[in-house]
Amino acid sequence: MFFYGKPEQSFHNHHGDSINPDFAKWVVDFISSFSDNFLIVFFTIGFIIIIILVILILFLSRKK
Repeated sequence: MFFYGKPEQSFHNHHGDSINPDFAKWVVDFISSFSDNFLIVFFTIGFIIIIILVILILFLSRKK
């Protein structure tokens, strides 16, 4: 017979220190409160800005 323990849910930042789980839950709830259309538009605009900046960097860094 195998017994599996319930895994604990823990949030860690990139330094490995545990962060406040109440704050992490608040952030998740805050982001999920936005409509799907807003999030799609927000990330699409961000992606377009990144692509424009990459093209601009490549254009400005070429040898003359």
